[in-house]
Amino acid sequence: MDIRLDGKIALITGATGGIGSAIANEFFKSGATIIINGRSQEKIDALTDKILTGGEKKDALRIFGIAMDLTAMDSVQNIIQRSINKYNKLDILVNNAGLVEGKPVLMSDPEFVARVMLVNYEIPYQLTKNALTYMRKARYGRIINITSISGQCGDAGLSVYSSSKAALNGLSQSIAVEYGRYNITANSIAPGIVETNAIKQIREEYKQEVKKSIPCHRFAKPAEIADLATFLASERAAYINGQQIAINGGWYR
Repeated sequence: MDIRLDGKIALITGATGGIGSAIANEFFKSGATIIINGRSQEKIDALTDKILTGGEKKDALRIFGIAMDLTAMDSVQNIIQRSINKYNKLDILVNNAGLVEGKPVLMSDPEFVARVMLVNYEIPYQLTKNALTYMRKARYGRIINITSISGQCGDAGLSVYSSSKAALNGLSQSIAVEYGRYNITANSIAPGIVETNAIKQIREEYKQEVKKSIPCHRFAKPAEIADLATFLASERAAYINGQQIAINGGWYR
């Protein structure tokens, strides 16, 4: 099945991370013009060079990097406006940037809760709200929220993280109900553990233990998340709306 995104403009937050860079690369290969966001200009430049390797010079016109910390004041509205100013429309929004930090419930102080909820829920909410203004006028849009298995079943020591991802799932469902009539879809992708640099922080013994409990006996590859995101962004998925799609190898805890 040939999945194409030709002529589409896509904004991907957290694009310099493992999952984000895979999504950016797959969208680009599928014909989309991509706006890649991250906090480091150096990492954005490196990702741009990697995506363009082997391509033609004209392909560079289909990548626009915006180095911006989305927690800064007015940055959320600014990044949407810069995207519109550059390409005159925004077809696809991928809310991928996130913060994985954990504390037991009794140790979760208000500042910690506020920080995790800001990055994982409030910023995606505001990005979605700002993007919807233009998508509704265009009567077209694809919103893809990268959540987590933790947002579906909770996780010890990750109560705030789990809550933030569950809230993002709820946002996808609400947007689907409110804006489906405008040809706008909103879906969540809920990965299990993915083979990115982040898992290097996990003890090897624990990783092996978890793999044994996953029916597929392995972790997901970033490209597998990217393939699903590309499908959801395409016309082939126009009737998939308001869904939480697990991609976890059958790992249900």
